[in-house]
Amino acid sequence: MPISKRPKAGHFSIAITGTASFLGSTLLKKLEKTPRFRNILALDKTPPPFKIKKAKWIHVDLTQGDVDQTLANIFKKYSTKILIHAALLNQPHRDVEEAHELQSVGTMHLLTAVEAAKVKKLILASTTDVYGAFPENPNFLTEEHAPRGDQLGPFLKDKIEVEEQFLNFQKKHPEKVVTILRPATILGPTVNNFKTHFLQNPLIPTVMGFDPLLQFVHESDVLKAFLQVIEEDHPGIYNIVAKGVLPLSRAIQLARKIPIPVPTFLIYPPAELLWYLNIGVAPASHLNFLKYLCVADGTKAWHKLKFQPVYTSQEALLSFVGKKLNKAETTKRLAEIENLYE
Repeated sequence: MPISKRPKAGHFSIAITGTASFLGSTLLKKLEKTPRFRNILALDKTPPPFKIKKAKWIHVDLTQGDVDQTLANIFKKYSTKILIHAALLNQPHRDVEEAHELQSVGTMHLLTAVEAAKVKKLILASTTDVYGAFPENPNFLTEEHAPRGDQLGPFLKDKIEVEEQFLNFQKKHPEKVVTILRPATILGPTVNNFKTHFLQNPLIPTVMGFDPLLQFVHESDVLKAFLQVIEEDHPGIYNIVAKGVLPLSRAIQLARKIPIPVPTFLIYPPAELLWYLNIGVAPASHLNFLKYLCVADGTKAWHKLKFQPVYTSQEALLSFVGKKLNKAETTKRLAEIENLYE
């Protein structure tokens, strides 16, 4: 499909779901600062975590049974042409049924409204975690590899179901532009999720005998990818990743944390117990990401989107650790730490 011209400001609205979440709110803030996007709808149960100037917040609960009609009316009223779905949970939820209602069932309602209101472009914020971490994974997972994260629990199963709904919608409506972006683990000065909580612990448990390669992407690079697919038509699935990988042990070292290796047979039961006691950040099944590869290939995005990340995986990690580091400072700190550990 040919690349479209940039949208004309003021002629239609862009709607974003999940604007109270990190990715949704960050993208909303970026669009608010972009003059050519004048009509922006922020759709969520709670207002964005900052004062909005030109965007309009509308209370929307994707778990409500009549939300499809509500959304259809909103999209029609504001002539919505682009929808960014960023309402998927960024960490495992203990209420599995509630999470399923929000993500899988909520997306079904959303797509019904999109169809009724004739929204032209849909963009889904997913994750490379949907591939899952398994011992038989290849060194790099392309968009052609089937996502198998559902084998690790309902958190990723719901995300895969949402992706399938978007892909089926594209088949049913080939005239629409449906884009799915799968960022790797997002790091940066302002990110806050269960993975950053894990990296912030002074003592980090690891699975003894395993040291998988990790992959990160800087929050500003993720924003750049989303802005590109907003402004241009790029249907399909794209891995959004930084260049380079680093072993878990190296990531812990750069974060100035202390690893605590635990044998496999000892780490799983406590991890599951801590999860059920509302202390752990994720179920024990997610320990697979501390054992096996889940590294995505970014070639398709680099070639078709011409997406060139500014930060490497290591620099994304260091920007998270160092908070307000810019590109030059991050590179300098990386060199200093490299020398320190030589």
